[in-house]
Amino acid sequence: AIDACTRPFRAQGPRIEAARKAAMEAVDRLGPRDIVSVVSYDDRVEVEVPATRASNLSSIKNKIAQLTPRGSTAIWAGMQAGANEVRKFKSREYVNRIILLSDGLANQGPSRPEDFARLGRELAGEGMTVSTIGLGLGYNEDLMAGLAQNADGSHAFVQEPADLAGFLNREFDDVAGIVAQDIEIRIRVSPGLKPMRSLGREARIEGDTIIYSVKQVIGGTDSVVLAEIDLPAGNAAGGLEVARVDVRYRDAEGKEKSSAEQIVRASFGDAAASEKSLDETVMRDVGTLTSRAARQEAIKLRDAGKHEEAEKKFKANAEYVRRLQATMPASAAYEPLQSELKANEAAAAPAARNQAEWDKVRKIQRQYDSNSAGASIKY
Repeated sequence: AIDACTRPFRAQGPRIEAARKAAMEAVDRLGPRDIVSVVSYDDRVEVEVPATRASNLSSIKNKIAQLTPRGSTAIWAGMQAGANEVRKFKSREYVNRIILLSDGLANQGPSRPEDFARLGRELAGEGMTVSTIGLGLGYNEDLMAGLAQNADGSHAFVQEPADLAGFLNREFDDVAGIVAQDIEIRIRVSPGLKPMRSLGREARIEGDTIIYSVKQVIGGTDSVVLAEIDLPAGNAAGGLEVARVDVRYRDAEGKEKSSAEQIVRASFGDAAASEKSLDETVMRDVGTLTSRAARQEAIKLRDAGKHEEAEKKFKANAEYVRRLQATMPASAAYEPLQSELKANEAAAAPAARNQAEWDKVRKIQRQYDSNSAGASIKY
């Protein structure tokens, strides 16, 4: 695995101590064939450990132990330096990953979330993933979560420094469990049908085809993509070919493989039969991602100062999740749907009317929107 661990100097007291400890524990998990780099940044960037094989762990850990808190937070420059280190050994035979840790706002260089979202897409296009850790309440969750989502990594909001090591361990577990990389999923709809949108994950729509790019799949984890297709009016009781699905990917050794083409058929037109045939596995994901989209709209209302309107939307969204759980009992135990209910309830609670509490709730919201390290379901 290639991990360029980019780290800030802003962390104070227990934070910098926990960051150093967690980083050293992460280094201990590397094998002699793995490659690691450590980059620190404040108003300037320093490559503390140039990309190198992890054969001399004591030397690498000694460099980490010497990191001390300093001034500003040049996240953009730190990311660029980390990416340059990964490029030195970048290969399809490796997992090429950057782990970004910050407890402050980007105040040197580009600082808009959309800039970092674009950077995430560019790095993903080069074959790199980025996972981000926001430590404490002083960082920009839109920037950090957006960067990770667009680079197909995970994002975590770490409230207590002591929890940092746990996140890094889960991140390394994910890396060790990767079974496929550079996955492309093409859903080509049948003539007369129309691809509408993707829920939860960005996709390209080119004519009659929805195209997904997924950087990695982890063994033992369900990876879900959800596409919406417009079907014709009328009755197709005998079944209609809706789409053909083709999946191409590289295995852990970088060898290209391709699945056989899968045909998707559907019958529709009989409302009673359709109701009985609902697939609960699909519907719980539809419910999760529908709730997520509505919750993100409520966050925008709250950001715009429309507190009462946002609170009503959070409450309505929580009720939607409860109804879904009641009509499909097995969904009540579905972790992503449980997280959606918790997120909406926390945002609608009277305590969230306080700005300081909302700052914390909002960061938790963004974590729920992201693929978490160690999660059993990834969208």
